[in-house]
Amino acid sequence: EEEEEEEDGGPESALEKSPFQLTAADVYDISSVVGRDLLQLRAGPQLPAARARLQFRIVRVLEMLEALVSESSVVEEQLRRERDSLRRELEQLRAAARGSAPQPSLGPDQMVIDLTDPNRPRFTLQELRDVLQERNQLKAQLLVVQEELQCYKSGIISQKRDQTEELEKEASGRSAGTSKDSEEKTIIKRL
Repeated sequence: EEEEEEEDGGPESALEKSPFQLTAADVYDISSVVGRDLLQLRAGPQLPAARARLQFRIVRVLEMLEALVSESSVVEEQLRRERDSLRRELEQLRAAARGSAPQPSLGPDQMVIDLTDPNRPRFTLQELRDVLQERNQLKAQLLVVQEELQCYKSGIISQKRDQTEELEKEASGRSAGTSKDSEEKTIIKRL
């Protein structure tokens, strides 16, 4: 029986493994080996050799247990630190959640606006474009009016007005006027 166990590695091979590679079957093998050695001690014929073997195996088992306990202590301490870190982070998140309103889920074309913020947007993008377009048109009209005013002040318009009135009289003398003529007249009047 012992020859078969030694060929397969047997229960004794479990004592040679690293404590971190042990399985439940290996633990049972180790207990089997230690138990067998204890039985041989009782039998008594090879007392010194059996005692030495048993002593070696007990020391090895104790070393394995020590390694497992120290490793588990290190792992336990790491897990404790990780747990404490996660607790602190959770408390920070809870505090932040208490301080702010719950965040609704928003789509890609949506945004949250703080109604108490005096600098918040008050118009849509299209409304803003329309307002800018109107402003640009009004600026252009203002420039035209300012130029016309400047012309009045310098006296150029009164001379052109006299010339324009003469042209109008000539044009009214002609009975057939086209729409182009009327457009030109209104443009000339504006000038």
